Amino acid sequence: MFRRSLLPVACAAAAFFACAFPAVAAAPVQNAPMTLQDAISFALDHNTAIEQQVVAVTSAEHNLAILQNSTFPNLSATLQNQAAQSRNYSGAYSIIGATQNNSFSQNTAEIGTNATVNLAGNGLIQMAADRALVAQAKYALTNAENQVATSVTNAFYSVIQKRGIVQVDQSSLGYQNALVAAAKAKLHAGTAAGVDVMRAQISWYQTSSNLAGAQADEENARENLAQTIGAPLTTQFVYPSIDLQPPLPNGTSETLQNIAAGSRPDVLSARESLVAARQTRKTWERELAPSAQINGSFGNQFSPTAFVQEQAQSPVPLPRGSPGFWQVGVTSTFTLPLVDYGQRHFERLSDDANISNAEVALSQATLQAQLDVSQAYRAAQTATTQLGLAQQESALGLQSARIAQLQYKIGVIALADVFQAQQTSIQAQDDLINARVNYVEAVVKLRVSIGTYDAHTAVADLR
Repeated sequence: MFRRSLLPVACAAAAFFACAFPAVAAAPVQNAPMTLQDAISFALDHNTAIEQQVVAVTSAEHNLAILQNSTFPNLSATLQNQAAQSRNYSGAYSIIGATQNNSFSQNTAEIGTNATVNLAGNGLIQMAADRALVAQAKYALTNAENQVATSVTNAFYSVIQKRGIVQVDQSSLGYQNALVAAAKAKLHAGTAAGVDVMRAQISWYQTSSNLAGAQADEENARENLAQTIGAPLTTQFVYPSIDLQPPLPNGTSETLQNIAAGSRPDVLSARESLVAARQTRKTWERELAPSAQINGSFGNQFSPTAFVQEQAQSPVPLPRGSPGFWQVGVTSTFTLPLVDYGQRHFERLSDDANISNAEVALSQATLQAQLDVSQAYRAAQTATTQLGLAQQESALGLQSARIAQLQYKIGVIALADVFQAQQTSIQAQDDLINARVNYVEAVVKLRVSIGTYDAHTAVADLR
């Protein structure tokens, strides 16, 4: 009876906790497999270094906008309402016998502008320096994105390479099955010794072991790819065909070098830095020029309190409202340093040194761009040649292994010759896989080195 009496209480308690504490949601369903483009986008969205560079770019652009707002004339609109209530309060002007109104209100609508004009153009010169900082931040962001895209592409094709080796080992295992069957048939026919069967079986076990290792390597490479982009280790991917051969960029090596010299972010950043250094040098020549602070505004101002008082004192009705107002002001300043302890002298020397440094940096950035494109172009051309040779090597290796197997079946060659032909064929197929992967990586590297491709367009056709 005691236990039965607790049953309704237990049910009620269970219902209460079920409502108060909902059950934990089931694990999310695995998302669709990622393509190479998806993996790069995911990596770009989950990379802390890139996020920091994005912040740096927006901060640099914000500082440039602030400088532009203080250099160029701005335009602002103001709506203002003043209201005050008091009682038995004399106010600040009671000392001269004036009393303060107990109630006051006033409305103002105004459009105005404000600008500081420096006859030397220092504001424009400073903006050149800020534009250089923006260019440097954008270069750092682009460089970080390209590095992520290259790393993800290499990791992606590392998986493809491992998958290709697995396929080669699977094909080799099928070859070994046929070879074991052929050895047993020859043993049954009395044309081969039992040792041939043993050797064929040993080779089958070795191939099976290689296949198991290759499958583990593929899974490790997939997990490494997931970790590279910051995704869960269980993430699956969609791989493009290993036979895919993206085209090389059009143009000769010299043409692509010229394109890189005019479009690479590092070269553009170095060029902006040189412009900023030269503009800074001009400020030394012009910093003694006078400056003028100009302001102006127009609008309308109306005080209901004052209007009521004026209406009470006027013998005739007054029109409601007030005429518009405008105002313009100019403050000119000219400062000439009499004693500066060599400040201007050393400032000029520093500016000249910065120009020299910027010129060297631009020259080095241009040479580095040309070197990168030249070597990447040569690597891509070499990869193209090696891919063509590897295709022929693989085709001949497969044909040689097939013929060797047939020759063994009819007793023309020994089993050891078949093993040799098979190993040569496997090596040729592995060489072809490596050549395909090297070709794709060389093409992507060349595209990135030119500067006209970004992290997405460099791999857009690898689907």
